[in-house]
Amino acid sequence: MSVNNSLSRRQFMASSAASVGVAAWSSSLAFAQPATQSSINEKILGEFKSLYKEYGGHMQKLVDLAKVTVDGYALIRPCSSKWYNGLWHDDFTWPMIGYPELQKGPELNDAVRFVTRASLDLPTVPDRVEYDGTPIMSPGGGDNRPMSESMPLHLPSAWVRLLSYAAKAGCAIPEKERWAQLIKRSYQQVPFAFDLVYSNPQRSIVGFGFMDSIRLTGLDLMTSLVTIRGLERSAELFKGAIDDETIKQWKRQAAKIRKGITRLFDEKIGGFMGASRKGRAFSVWGNGLGWSLADKNQQKIIARTFTEKWSKIFLQGCTRQVPGPKGWPGTDRGVTYQNGGYWGTGTGFVLPAIADFDAPKALALAKELLANFEKIKYAEYLQQDGAPAGPMEFLGTVSMPMVGLRAIIENKPLLDYM
Repeated sequence: MSVNNSLSRRQFMASSAASVGVAAWSSSLAFAQPATQSSINEKILGEFKSLYKEYGGHMQKLVDLAKVTVDGYALIRPCSSKWYNGLWHDDFTWPMIGYPELQKGPELNDAVRFVTRASLDLPTVPDRVEYDGTPIMSPGGGDNRPMSESMPLHLPSAWVRLLSYAAKAGCAIPEKERWAQLIKRSYQQVPFAFDLVYSNPQRSIVGFGFMDSIRLTGLDLMTSLVTIRGLERSAELFKGAIDDETIKQWKRQAAKIRKGITRLFDEKIGGFMGASRKGRAFSVWGNGLGWSLADKNQQKIIARTFTEKWSKIFLQGCTRQVPGPKGWPGTDRGVTYQNGGYWGTGTGFVLPAIADFDAPKALALAKELLANFEKIKYAEYLQQDGAPAGPMEFLGTVSMPMVGLRAIIENKPLLDYM
């Protein structure tokens, strides 16, 4: 395949519409009308909207730097540098969700066409499709042993999210029946126990993508949460393209996860744990994403944990996966990257929850991250001392916080956007 830039492989983790109609927002950045706004007064809501527009300028800047053309397809890399060289589901889709203006360009439609050609003959969906034309099935270097011997458990939900947003933006989904069968095959590789996504401690499988180096085991919180929406989106997107019993099965399983997710709530831990075996600790990102599924008493406990451990969670507006000073329990990795690094991406997962119990604090956190964007060079994550690490100009540092801001402004659960 021909690429118009010289690009390297991802180092560490490493039939279509002629034009894309945007079903989302207008160029004036109008927001969906919130159902209620009881937790945020009009003044603070206005500040969130103003802040969102500032974030949008940074998002557009990064996307413009990350654009690449592959065999005539207009695509986007996860960052502006040569660090990551391919199409990753979340890295590509989150900018489109957080800043729907981007859906007006050709990239969303072209990404669907590109990944369709790469994926439909595979046994399951891939981890990513690199821009030399090679699907890679697991996180890790493309020429090294896979980090996960089986399909990472979040993948069908991640790719369905891309397809779902593309369809709602007016993109035609090529070969929809074959996509439906690929997604069905992929979900058949996702084990469940107690109605939640399960990773065998004796043969750990990668779960949620931004926790792939940790490989949490047992009942997995983040992977279960994104799987709820993946199954619900699959049932909606593929209705009429696959048998009715599969649609019903997807809906049933999604409902079971919604009901069963509180099994991972532990008052002594202070909220939802990341997983029931390795990862049995307060999941910062997971408590943000799962906030809307907690009852009022559980939300008070989660809010108290955020408040009491604030200084151990946040740095320069970026957010750890687990409160410091250590990383995930049961891991033997250094306290860095996903095991103790501070991520702008993670701030997007927690902003709506914090806004629900302390809107001024959420606003201040979002402002702090904005103020540090250029200082930290939009880094993928920060080390313990605040030094930028990973690739610079990483799209997720802006895109996921924009999803969080959008959820606040539209007064919807963050989980709805997954």
